[in-house]
Amino acid sequence: MSKLGFGQNNKQYGLMKLVFALSLATLVGIALFARFLGTSSSSISFTNQSIADNNVASDNHTNQDHQKEGSEDKNGNVEGRVLSATFADLPAPELEWEQMPSAPVPRLDGYSVQIKNLLYVFVGYRNLDHVHSHVDVYNFSDNTWCDKFDTPKDMANSHLGVATDGRYVYIVSGQYGAQCRTAITNSFSLDTETRKWHRLPPLPAPRYAPATQLWRGRLHVMGGSKENRHTPGVDHWSIAVKNGKALEEWRTEIPIPRHIGPVSWSMIGFLSLGVKRVISWLNLGRLFSSVLEGKR
Repeated sequence: MSKLGFGQNNKQYGLMKLVFALSLATLVGIALFARFLGTSSSSISFTNQSIADNNVASDNHTNQDHQKEGSEDKNGNVEGRVLSATFADLPAPELEWEQMPSAPVPRLDGYSVQIKNLLYVFVGYRNLDHVHSHVDVYNFSDNTWCDKFDTPKDMANSHLGVATDGRYVYIVSGQYGAQCRTAITNSFSLDTETRKWHRLPPLPAPRYAPATQLWRGRLHVMGGSKENRHTPGVDHWSIAVKNGKALEEWRTEIPIPRHIGPVSWSMIGFLSLGVKRVISWLNLGRLFSSVLEGKR
């Protein structure tokens, strides 16, 4: 009987220990949960207060900018430069436009490059039925249109592919004639110091407005529109050039990605990464990278 009573007492004692442990764990859990809620509430309150303070500071800053940039006259009209609240707090220098002397002729779809203090403006449309076949030169030093000279008779008049190394200007393919004439493959280089033209090997296929870039002694041409004007080209060619002259014939390179849109190509950079060449493209707000494996 004494053993039986001793066993029952042990069981009751063990049960009490279990209940006590569970109760203690529950209390600890409740305390931690309550602390978590208090911390979260404080954090949210602090965040809301910070946002409110920032909004007030931004409004005050914007109002100060408006007061600095613009002033009201007697009639309540604001004079001077007034920025919207979206851009008023962006630190940036104020760029002032200065009107240049008017160009010698109206020009659409021409092309221009700046070399030192001279701006060379090539060909282009005067109107739909008339195209230019000359280059106008603007001198930034004295703000005058200082020169004019003709382009080769069989050079394209618009939609050119153009690149320069700082002296020689390379002009590739483009549209020959007015209206919506066909593209041609004729390519040339211009020595801007002597004003002499040199003929380059014709592009393997005609293109409208191909992306054109010099890269480590090679002239790269890619993209543009094909002969029917609306089919995007994905071909990529290159040719070694030096001092305005070709050292070989055009070489076929790795084509560009097919999902890049048609005509409006703009090459924004060439980067060297080991033996790989990374060409970045910007087209209609979409950025793509084409990794080219090849020889330097």
